[in-house]
Amino acid sequence: MYSKPNDYVKDAILTASPTQRLLMFLDRLEIDMKRAEMGFNDGNVQSRNDALIHAQEIVLHLRDSLRPDIWDGAIQLASVYGFIYSELVYANIRADRKRFDVANNLILQIITAWRGAAMQIQEEGASIGVA
Repeated sequence: MYSKPNDYVKDAILTASPTQRLLMFLDRLEIDMKRAEMGFNDGNVQSRNDALIHAQEIVLHLRDSLRPDIWDGAIQLASVYGFIYSELVYANIRADRKRFDVANNLILQIITAWRGAAMQIQEEGASIGVA
């Protein structure tokens, strides 16, 4: 049995398939972006900061997990992730809602695309180009 709830989460992540892990990261990124948006709306700097820092970490992880050796689009998507990361950093440092909105819109499009690809890939039993 698990001694702490975090042990269960860690075990779930470690035993998940690459597709399942990607979806877990996307789910958490979506949560972080919603929390950051609430922080912007409420003027809660700490909440916004915490959510944006975690979102930045996830974006970097997503970028670093791309596999250009098995997917031709990985290099281009890595550039998009780099842009999103920069927008999130700037939005956080300058409390810039417009930069946040740009990043959030891109993230939502990417999440939608990855979820669609993951569903299709799971049906076909192939790999989605991430580690």
